[in-house]
Amino acid sequence: MNDQPVIIIGAGIVGTATARALQREGHAVTLIDSGEPGRATSYGNAGFIAIDHVLPLARPSTLKRVPQMLMDRNGPLTVHPPSIPALLPWMARFALAAYSQKEVQKGVDSFGPLMAEANIAWKAEIQASGLGELFRTQGALYVYESEQAFASGAEERALQQTKGTVFEIVDGNRARELAPGLSEHIVRGVYYSHGMHTINPYKVVTSLAERFTAEGGTLLRGRVRGFGRDGNRVTSVEITDQSLPAKAVVIAAGRASGELTRLLGFNAPLVAERGYHVMLAPDNVRFELPVSPAERGFMITPMEEGLRVAGTVELAAPHQPPSWHRADILVRHLKDIFPGVGGAEQSRWIGERPTLPDFRPAIGRAPRLANVYCGYGHQHVGLTLATATGRLIARQMMGEDLPSTLQACDPGRFG
Repeated sequence: MNDQPVIIIGAGIVGTATARALQREGHAVTLIDSGEPGRATSYGNAGFIAIDHVLPLARPSTLKRVPQMLMDRNGPLTVHPPSIPALLPWMARFALAAYSQKEVQKGVDSFGPLMAEANIAWKAEIQASGLGELFRTQGALYVYESEQAFASGAEERALQQTKGTVFEIVDGNRARELAPGLSEHIVRGVYYSHGMHTINPYKVVTSLAERFTAEGGTLLRGRVRGFGRDGNRVTSVEITDQSLPAKAVVIAAGRASGELTRLLGFNAPLVAERGYHVMLAPDNVRFELPVSPAERGFMITPMEEGLRVAGTVELAAPHQPPSWHRADILVRHLKDIFPGVGGAEQSRWIGERPTLPDFRPAIGRAPRLANVYCGYGHQHVGLTLATATGRLIARQMMGEDLPSTLQACDPGRFG
């Protein structure tokens, strides 16, 4: 049994980072995906390691905006109208989580240590896997178009201070020094000097996968059809054309993880938090750090292949056609914030970020199963939390208990 591999299902950023973490602990590891590593949701993110994210989206202030979400197709938070009937059970759970102070506090208490772990874990992974050329530590800048909007972020900034996040509040002129070309109507900014981003998120995943196989890991293409069981243990993973014996299993398949957990007898009520990006030629781009217009809910990141404009949230049922007007909105926002910046459109993309109704990820051992572990539901901080998730799963597999603050991320909390 000990000679059999740990099988990780999902070769996105969470799966590949977990594969590397387990490999370093001496496990034989097989990484399975139905597609190429990094070609799904991990391909198109904004590239920012968002360790400043310490406040869960499931909270009362978000809940108050739901009626507006349903009405405004152009806002930073919206719902795909044809998906509303399918989303109603999830939205009810979201409302309960956002309304409950106890649940909100669980999110606050868990994101703090998760982000602290992510900060350490990414620095270690960049060194261990030789990723230095793909990352930049230029900081990050959140900008505000009104004093009222700046004031609305006070709660999160206060929480960040208690967690030790380093930031500087700047006026519009200083913001324009940090990001040349920024519009004159920007009145405030918050500069996170320690902010780190990648210039090619897809290449980060493929580099991890290449390092994984170079050091003896096995990478397979296949779609999981089922699992072999012996009591409370999974003994094999059944893919398209073969049965793979397994010492343990890690589910890190993003939004599709819910389909796998159903086969194993527990729930992961994941929806698609759809994000879009547009890649533009880097014409007249004179800034080197990610910039986020806070009220508009997106990020502008200088990358290796051009300028990536990415973000917003569109909740949708799985497998729905794209709402490409959301990508058009991103370009319009860019022109408002950086007049004259960005050349011809090079490409556009949609991804399904996996989101649970309380906006906390599922990390750790699966319910009622001795050798199944979970790493999914990271919503829009999947890149940020990937290496932390891998390290936490590796520790639990080695017999350590997860920190008590991460009990709120228990994969069994949905039954």
